[in-house]
Amino acid sequence: MISKTARNALRAVVRIAEGESTGPVSAKALARELDLPQNYLSKTLHRLVRNGVLRAVRGRGGGYAVAVPAAELPLGRIVDAIDPEGPERRCLLGRAECSEVNPCASHRRWCVVREAIDDFFAETTVGDLLLSPPAPDRTGAPMVSPYKERSMPEPSPASSSPPPAGGTGDSPIPRMQRLYDNPFLLLVACIVVMFVFFTAWGMLEIMSLEPAPLP
Repeated sequence: MISKTARNALRAVVRIAEGESTGPVSAKALARELDLPQNYLSKTLHRLVRNGVLRAVRGRGGGYAVAVPAAELPLGRIVDAIDPEGPERRCLLGRAECSEVNPCASHRRWCVVREAIDDFFAETTVGDLLLSPPAPDRTGAPMVSPYKERSMPEPSPASSSPPPAGGTGDSPIPRMQRLYDNPFLLLVACIVVMFVFFTAWGMLEIMSLEPAPLP
């Protein structure tokens, strides 16, 4: 729901905030890492500097750094610096004038979606997107960030023991199941069954024939 330039601005700011401990990030290195043209990215970074989102550090080892702590920098501030009149603020049907007084057919429903989008960008900060330990909430319990990868719990000694016989653990695969899973074995089994069936049927037919009279 935001422009491509605004999305790239979000990517750049998050990357700069991630490397804050190692110093400013140059536009050249950032463009190479994000796979973006350097001239295009430099213009975006300059706009963020003018709006107080980033600060430019000159000299040797210079580059760009966040001008606001990541935990205090909402995503909406970055988007507004690049796209102040974002698509979510325009009429969904493209009308030049669309308001509560003169709404379009989708105005009221779209307003609900637009408010949810605005709330997300207003309440989510760059710090929420960083892969750093979450800060505790007011109750003292650590907050789990939805953007942080969750590590798998290590198995306990009891869980690493082999499952009991007949359980649902790594038990041997039944023979019939192996037949169903292997088309070649299933075909061979069908041929064997058909051969046995027709052989038995032929023998029964032969035995049912009456002996021919002797001449």
